[in-house]
Amino acid sequence: MNPPYFSRQTSSQWEPLWLAQIPQMPLWIWCRPAALANGFQIVIPDTLIAAFPRTLPFSLADILGHLALPSYALKAVSFYAQNWYAAVHCLPALGNPLPTPTAAMRAEISVLIHVTVAPALPYPPTAPATVGFQHDDESGADDPFEMDLESDTEPLTDSLMVQRIEAAWKSALQIERQLTGLRQKLSSIQTVLGKMDRELTADERVASDREDRDEWNDVRRWLRDLQTKCHREIKSFDVGMTSGAGVRNSLEQSFLNQIEQRKGTADLAAMRREFEKYRKDMVSLQRSMTATLQSASQNGTQRAQRVLGRIAGKIREMRARNREPIAGTNMDRSCRRKK
Repeated sequence: MNPPYFSRQTSSQWEPLWLAQIPQMPLWIWCRPAALANGFQIVIPDTLIAAFPRTLPFSLADILGHLALPSYALKAVSFYAQNWYAAVHCLPALGNPLPTPTAAMRAEISVLIHVTVAPALPYPPTAPATVGFQHDDESGADDPFEMDLESDTEPLTDSLMVQRIEAAWKSALQIERQLTGLRQKLSSIQTVLGKMDRELTADERVASDREDRDEWNDVRRWLRDLQTKCHREIKSFDVGMTSGAGVRNSLEQSFLNQIEQRKGTADLAAMRREFEKYRKDMVSLQRSMTATLQSASQNGTQRAQRVLGRIAGKIREMRARNREPIAGTNMDRSCRRKK
């Protein structure tokens, strides 16, 4: 039913991928997209997410199996547009059911494969066999797939360190695209916060009481503070580590000139730590920008709308009280002529 991966042409549109575990609805696959020339992307439909709110009824091994890909063809995986993980970290949990993506995640799995499939290397026996992708709502972890890249008990070969650097850099590029979207949202909500920071109109002052006016003054302080935070996060993105003033350009040159060309370097371990630190800094910036955006919405625009909505209700009540029935018609007192 599903053609093998290596017999598929480059996709021009999303194609269905049928799994035996969910025969009633397909996943959607795009082979060799522009951003992933040696791999594919899987999108999980909303109907499937709604039907299985915690754990999906299939694993990454099921996806590979239906594409006739052996486990040793796997090079790296990115779950739900999060970080990239080298195959060495995914193999122990390859057969574990995948957690259902949350609303904050993109229901997308990106898989990078080896172009030339080589015989499988045995996984180090010291690796824990129970490692899995767990979805623990009470753990407080932002990334359910976060794994410790420094926990290897075996020394890393040059080839494996190059794979780690590639995975860290591609993950950083993916996060950078997400940061660009967050920057646009922060800029938009900063403008909205600025427009909401205003004095009450004459009608709003008359209809509101002292408690409403005090609360609105408190809201305005929140609005100004949140504008400052949005500006700070935007500036961190524009002139921080992701810009030419940071380390991004130098890392990009190192990747293009040494890693991608497979040229030897004096200290791959130091380079790997540098790339991994940059990736972690990008994750920290992403979380900071996301938290600021959520705060600007909840403590800024939504809070201001609640206060203004309550005052608007009092304005309607005040106007209704100022109207009295005259000959079956309500007319404002100010419109009546005195006799």
